[in-house]
Amino acid sequence: MRTGIALTASIFLLLVPSTSLTAEPQAPPAQAEGVFVVVYRAPNHITSSSPQVFHGFADSFISYLKSRDVNILEDPERGILQTDQLMSVESQLNLTKNAGAQYLLLATVERPLSKWIKVTVQSYDLSGKLLWSEEAGAMGGMTGKEAPEKTLKSLQKKLDPRIDKPGLPKKSSAAPAAPAKEEAPKPLAVRGQS
Repeated sequence: MRTGIALTASIFLLLVPSTSLTAEPQAPPAQAEGVFVVVYRAPNHITSSSPQVFHGFADSFISYLKSRDVNILEDPERGILQTDQLMSVESQLNLTKNAGAQYLLLATVERPLSKWIKVTVQSYDLSGKLLWSEEAGAMGGMTGKEAPEKTLKSLQKKLDPRIDKPGLPKKSSAAPAAPAKEEAPKPLAVRGQS
């Protein structure tokens, strides 16, 4: 009887997966730098231009950033913010932090008297420090129909050299490696005696 119990205990120990008590905790994978984008419609644009012009420009601007592989991180509840509500830079930085981004990119769309459209793009770090600012606008002509496209092209020339630098980080080309999983040893097959 003792040999039967000993044999059963031995087989049980072979079948129980072993775990390593010396395994070191793994650090979470490093998060790539990202940017939170806010496109703000200024009051003078609200009174002198249409929402379609604003949203059309905002969509084109965001598409441009995405086409250049800028790592845009979105707010889980709001996505990319297109707004005519005035918010402090501090409030926008809080949204930036909540999205997990390291930079705030604020594009302000205006309609000054002398131009059909004027856009100011400002980049901030999480401390609220202004890293850089670029501006473009279009004027002239009987209508402002082509002004948003001309303004975006002008901005592209100014922003392209800033991509993959502070304020406009690119998506990382290599996906972070998945943490290695420890495999439990497979149970040994035990042949029965006849």
